[in-house]
Order: sequence, then C-alpha cells, then structure tokens
Amino acid sequence: MRIISLFSGAGGFEAGFGETHEILLLNDVAISAQDVLKHRFPDVQLIKDIRDIEPGDVSSADALIAGFPCQDISIVGGQRGLAGTRSALVEHVFRLAAATRPSHMILENVQSIRFVHGGRVLFYLMHAAEQLGYSWAYRTLDSRAFGLPQRRRRFYFIASRDSDPGDVLLSDAGIPLPANSLDQSLPIGFYWTEGRSGHGLTADAIPPLKTGSSIGIPSPPAVLFPDGSVKVPTIEAAERFQGFPEGWTEAAPARLRWGLVGNAVSVPVVRWISDQMNSPAPWDRKLSSPMPDRPMWPLAAWGDGRGLRLAVNVQEAPSSYEIGRISHGRYKWADLSDRALNGFVSRARQSRLRYPEGFLERLEARLQ
Repeated sequence: MRIISLFSGAGGFEAGFGETHEILLLNDVAISAQDVLKHRFPDVQLIKDIRDIEPGDVSSADALIAGFPCQDISIVGGQRGLAGTRSALVEHVFRLAAATRPSHMILENVQSIRFVHGGRVLFYLMHAAEQLGYSWAYRTLDSRAFGLPQRRRRFYFIASRDSDPGDVLLSDAGIPLPANSLDQSLPIGFYWTEGRSGHGLTADAIPPLKTGSSIGIPSPPAVLFPDGSVKVPTIEAAERFQGFPEGWTEAAPARLRWGLVGNAVSVPVVRWISDQMNSPAPWDRKLSSPMPDRPMWPLAAWGDGRGLRLAVNVQEAPSSYEIGRISHGRYKWADLSDRALNGFVSRARQSRLRYPEGFLERLEARLQ
C-alpha cells in the first residue's frame, strides 16, 4: 500500500508498515517527533500541522494511518472526548478521507476510548466511517501478546471501502492471555509514581509506558526483581519495550524521548496487522452478537457500513501470541532512588489498595 501517516509521533506505524508498504507522507506538530521522523525517514515528505494538509497532498494514498492524540480520551487525561481540542483533531482524518476516498483508514488509541466520555468518541469513529460508506472493525489488542514485556491494551480500528476489515482484525479469534499472577520469584512491574489510587502491578512485565508527568519529567514504571533490587528501565530499554531498536529516538532531546516512546504505537502489533492485511481470511460470524448500547462498547466489534453493527467475541491476543517477559530478555536498567521508592511505600501504606503479601515488606527491606 501507499500510506499517508498522520500524527506520526516516533514512527511506530511506519516502523511496522514500512517493511512491506510505502510511506508517502509524515505528519506531526511536535518538534521532538519531527526530529526523529527526519532522522529515520529522511526521504519522506513531512508536513507539520495536520490542518495544513490538503486533499492534493494525500490523493495517491491507499491508506491513511493515525495514532491520533489520546489526551482527551485517556483515563489519566481530561476525558473531554471530542470536546477536547487535541483528540478532536481526528476529524481531519475523515476530512481527508472524504476528499480522497482511500481504500483504508487505520487508527490507534487507548482502549478506554470504548467508555470514556460516554463512549461518544468511538461512536463518532463508527458513524463517520459509515457516513463515507466504509465498513469497519475494531479490536483491543495487548502488546504483551506480541513479545513485548509491557502490558499495553490498545484500540485498533480499520475502516475499508472495498474489502471487509473484519477479515484483517477478526479472522484470528485468538486465545486468552494467562492471568496476571504476581509470583514474587519473578520480576514485578509497578508505577512508583502512584500507590494511593493505583499501582499497575504486572507480572514479569511493566505496566503501560506513559509520556511522563504533566511538567515533562520522565517517570517510567519500576520493577521489583527477585533479588530485592528495584530498578527503572533506561530510555533504550523503553524503546525496546515498544518494539523499536535501541536508540530509535536518539535524534530528539533526551528529556523528550520518554514522551515519544510513551505515546508510540507498538511496532510488532502494527507488523501483525500488516501481515493480516497481506493475507486476509474470512472471520467467523458465529462469534458475533448484537451490538450493546453505550456507554461501554465491547472489546471488539464490526460494522457493514450501512448501519449493521455487531459485537465480536475475540481475544486480546492472536492465537500465535508470544508473551513478552522481562525475565526472558536482557535490558538496560537504572536504580530507582530511595526518595522515589520511599514515597511510593508511604502512599501504599496509607491507601486501601490490596498488595501481594510480602511485596511492600520487600520494598521496605530494599530501603533499609
């Protein structure tokens, strides 16, 4: 396919699709993202502001792809939906699609798009695709099922004009991921910045990488290792946790690299979608049922573009999944500071959250 990339960020979509498809144009308003994109894709045209992209710029595209801004959709964001100025920029994807009629639109965002703001953002995506005559399918996929040691559930949406997107996203019904069993003989990831209202405890992996604090301070998750050490990944390890090679974002200022990696699309998931698009297969209609009403949409669904909408019972991992594990790889780590760890333990002790027996005691032993 000939691809137009919108809200390109660190280039996760491009790294996943670029092996078998041609990237015609890139777009991102953030200077740090532009630095990375120019470095990694020096021969591809870059237009900074999506509002400046005209139909003539994308007229030869087979697909528009976009990991559009999630700040107004994410649970940790303002949850203003399309009333927020950042997530509302997705409207420009449909503006360009209406003018040029590409074969496909492929979108990615946080999985909470299914229910925040009353589910209206996802309703907008479905309705906007149908208004243009596109059938659509979406599915929640967990990056950990694609060999990455990061529990990262994300929403992927494909709208197609002349083919069935369900044959791409839904044909592999998948199998359930194993339970998040917190065996303390293995590494346990957690958010050291939290503790009072959440903790993100994850077995042998980290919880989802974030962009950092509201003032731009990097805050990657921490990991308690079986030997009692508590560490945080370096930026190079974080790049690998998203499926990039180490140093992928090195063209950006060091402090801003965390935001780029935290916002990125997981490369192996995109590669799987690319492979599915190259070899589509009929999906099983027996897995479908009538679409429920809002405010919480199902984990996966399909629409024929003419008003029929179905929930689809598929898993968050493909049947050929490979669980990513910290214990199965070699990554670069740095020690979490005593001050940061002490703050987490103090908040956790004051909270009503449940922690595995012995977990907080091991953190306190590390401090002592």
